[in-house]
Amino acid sequence: MSPATNTSSPSPSPLLQIRPLPSIDILLPAKERFAAAKAGAISGVVNDLVAASQTGSCFRICGTMVDNPLNNHRFMGLRPRRKWLRGNNIGCAADYLEQIKKTGAPDLLEVHSRCHVATYIKQRQPNLRVSLYLHNDPRGMKGGRSVDERKSLLRDMAGIICVSTYIRECFLDGLVVDEALAAKVGVARNGAKRWLTMQPAKQPVILIASRMVPEKGILECAQALAGILPNHPDWRLVIAGAKRFEAAERGSYEAQISKVIEGLGEQAVMTGFIPNDEVRKWQAKAAISACPSIWNDPMPKAVIESLAAGCALLTTRRGGIPEVADGRAHIVDTPSIEQFSAAFEKLLNDDVYLKNLQDVAWHDFPFTANAMADDADTLRAQYLLAPI
Repeated sequence: MSPATNTSSPSPSPLLQIRPLPSIDILLPAKERFAAAKAGAISGVVNDLVAASQTGSCFRICGTMVDNPLNNHRFMGLRPRRKWLRGNNIGCAADYLEQIKKTGAPDLLEVHSRCHVATYIKQRQPNLRVSLYLHNDPRGMKGGRSVDERKSLLRDMAGIICVSTYIRECFLDGLVVDEALAAKVGVARNGAKRWLTMQPAKQPVILIASRMVPEKGILECAQALAGILPNHPDWRLVIAGAKRFEAAERGSYEAQISKVIEGLGEQAVMTGFIPNDEVRKWQAKAAISACPSIWNDPMPKAVIESLAAGCALLTTRRGGIPEVADGRAHIVDTPSIEQFSAAFEKLLNDDVYLKNLQDVAWHDFPFTANAMADDADTLRAQYLLAPI
C-alpha cells in the first residue's frame, strides 16, 4: 500500500521571493564531520535541510575539514586557529571569519548548536546577520546557560530556530520578553526523507538504533527484553549503534548491554556502528522500533525515521518526542524496566494493536524532510527581511 500523499505543489519558499537569492552559510559544531563515514546527528539534519530546500543553491556548509563532503554540497573546510588557546569551536569560528574576508560575507550566517560561537562571531562582525539553530537545550550550553545569556542572544541574533517546541520553551525559560522578541524564536521540527515507496512487509524484528549512551535508555530496554523474548522464540532483537557516529571498540556501557542480552543467544545481536543505509534496511524490516530515551530528547531522528519506515514505534514521553509520537506510537510515560516490559508484552501479544501502529505510522507521516526545510526556509526569510 502506498502512503497517502499530497498531490498539490508545495508553496514556493519565501526565500524565492528575495532577489537576488540570498547567500546563507551554515556553521557546524567543530566536532561534526560532514562526511558519510562519520556524519553526526547535526550533520545528518543539515544534509537533509539543504538537500530538501527549494533553494539549495543558497547554502554553503562550513565545518571541520573533510575529504568528501556529504552529497557534494558546497562546503568550506575549516581548521581551528590557535585552538590551544581558543578551543576547537572558537578556533574554527576565527578561521571562518578570516576566510570570509576573501570569499565575502553571506547574507545570513546560521550557527548550529553553539551559543558561544554565535555570540563570538556577532561581537566581531556586528554588521553580519547571524542566527542560531538549536538542536539541544541551550540551558546546558556554554553561552546559553543563564537567562541573561539567552536574553542577549535573543537581542543580538537575527533569529533562533529550534528543532522542537520543547527546545523553544527551553530557550525562553525564565525570559520575560514581549511578543515581538519571542517571535524571533521559531520551530522547524526535524524531519526525514521517506526512502520507501511502498509500505514494507515487516519481519519479527525489534530494532534499537541509537548512540550507545545511558540517556538513550538502551540498557533498561535490553533488560526488559531479556526477560520477555525467550517466550517469543520467533522474534529477534537487533541493537545497532555505537557511542559515537563511527566504528570503535565497545565501551563499558555497550559491554553492560551485551552482558544483559547474552542469554538470548541467537535471538539478539549487537551490530556496533553501521552506516545510515544499513540502519534504514533494518528499519524497513523491523516490525517494532524502540527509541527508549530516558532523558528529555529534543527531537531524535530515530523516532521520525521509525515512523517513516512504518514501524510500530515504542518510545517515551520525554522532551520533544511526543510532538511527533502522540497518536502514532506506544508511549511509555515513566521509563523503567517494568514499564518497558509491559509495553513490549502489549506489542508482542496483541497483533491487531501492533498492525494498527504500523498502519498509522505509514499513513500519517507529515514529518518529511521537505516540510522541515520549508519551515526552516520560512524562518530564514523572516530573519533576512527584518532590520539588523
